[in-house]
Amino acid sequence: MTTEDTGRDTTIALAKPPRNDVAAAILVDETGRYLLQLRDDFAGLPMAGHWGCFGGALEVGETPEQAMRRELAEELAWEAREMYPLAVGAFAVWPGTPVLRKHFFVVPFRAEEVSAMVLGEGAALGLHTIAEACALERVVPWDLLGLMAHARHRQYWPDRPVPDWLK
Repeated sequence: MTTEDTGRDTTIALAKPPRNDVAAAILVDETGRYLLQLRDDFAGLPMAGHWGCFGGALEVGETPEQAMRRELAEELAWEAREMYPLAVGAFAVWPGTPVLRKHFFVVPFRAEEVSAMVLGEGAALGLHTIAEACALERVVPWDLLGLMAHARHRQYWPDRPVPDWLK
């Protein structure tokens, strides 16, 4: 059945400007484990009850890095010493869904810092290897793409130099 047959627009419109601009932290410790947030299970919350990256929407006039730093302070009461842009992805899951643009940042931390973090949003936090993250039953799919881009950088882009912060 085509658009002409149904009278509905069935295209996934990635060409449209994003309605939502979001910063997301690929929080990685010295052993390569990722700190993820179990999202609250509230009705109407996108990806409720799923594991995903810490982060959130950019506020008016805010850069992605400013938003990332603000979100980490709000969600973990923690200040990142350093962060590095990793990737930007645009996602539209099905026709009619608003386009989401997600700015992924690699945010290194030390494992012992987790005990001082205060969960200000979400149901839980947890450290996961990439294999454990991939095996989670409920995980935000675009966040998993960001984790994989970080974890498998050498595999996906073998001819590109690996920056020190990504090693």
